[in-house]
Amino acid sequence: MYFDSAATTPLDPRVKEEMLSVMDIFGNENSKHCYGFEARKKMDGYLRRIADVLNVSPDQLAITYSGTDSNRKIIWACRKRFGYENLYCSSVEHSSISDEILEENCFDPRDFSGVPESAKFLALMHANSETGAVYEGEELRKKFPDAVLLRDYAQSFAKGLLPDFGNCDGGTFAPQKIYGPKMVGLLYLKNPEFFTEISKDSHTKNLFLVAGMAKAFEIHAEELSKKIVQIGKWQQQIEGFIDANIPDYKIHEKEKPRIPGLINVAFKGARGSELMAILSEREGIAISTGSACTSDILSPTRVIKFIEQDETWRYSIRIGLHKFLSDENVRDFCEILEHYIEEIRKKNY
Repeated sequence: MYFDSAATTPLDPRVKEEMLSVMDIFGNENSKHCYGFEARKKMDGYLRRIADVLNVSPDQLAITYSGTDSNRKIIWACRKRFGYENLYCSSVEHSSISDEILEENCFDPRDFSGVPESAKFLALMHANSETGAVYEGEELRKKFPDAVLLRDYAQSFAKGLLPDFGNCDGGTFAPQKIYGPKMVGLLYLKNPEFFTEISKDSHTKNLFLVAGMAKAFEIHAEELSKKIVQIGKWQQQIEGFIDANIPDYKIHEKEKPRIPGLINVAFKGARGSELMAILSEREGIAISTGSACTSDILSPTRVIKFIEQDETWRYSIRIGLHKFLSDENVRDFCEILEHYIEEIRKKNY
């Protein structure tokens, strides 16, 4: 009964098996001896496997400590080059990006209003991590052809959208969104020679985490079509149940193009934080109120505040679906959700 896959997916057993297979290769891949050479050979092999999935060169991929680390690495590099004041991001970015940008330099992702032509760096996520809304990058690339553009693909890639590398200079991925390990991330660089402080970074990497990431990418590519169809059906089932059985609700950005498997919904008279706590404590069901990295159960998230002006609908929950659920899980979740919303509303009114 885990419905928080937008934060972290369960680890695929095949990923775990791949990770265990290299646990005994302990050499530092930077060391110039047989143990280091063995680790380097394995590391390079895994990077090539990921590059094949993404249809890019291994030289364009940098291993990082997490999706957050990937975002920050390219932002910090651009800050040194262009200055803090020349960096911009959309108002719906993940905190790993928005926390690194001046508040006055956040722009509306719908029209890029307020961004000067002189902007040197802009970040626009591919899909919103809280609502699932998709943000295309073509117009941003056309309007700012000379700026460094960062696209966060963590949620979009996980839910079936292919990266639009033609519209970015940097793209970030988080394997824990695709049934892989945490504490490792991936950064795509269109021109790695422009960011040598990243592409030539020789920090010691954890081979078993890289092995798990590579296996997760491969499994994701192999299973994508079937998996997305099933998750899309479950999403329609949940949204249809809510519409038929639970009055006074709002699914955020429902009318916009969205990735499958992510639902952000608010129920009048039932705060998301209270609902999240009750489902966890009484039923062992996991949902969230927003991005796990910025979860504050007492306040609406920054993203929801931006997209929703009516406070009635700001205290929402985020439901994230994944491939290890079952039809029975989804049916039970719907019924339990209805029960506790009714209970909370009776108490509050």
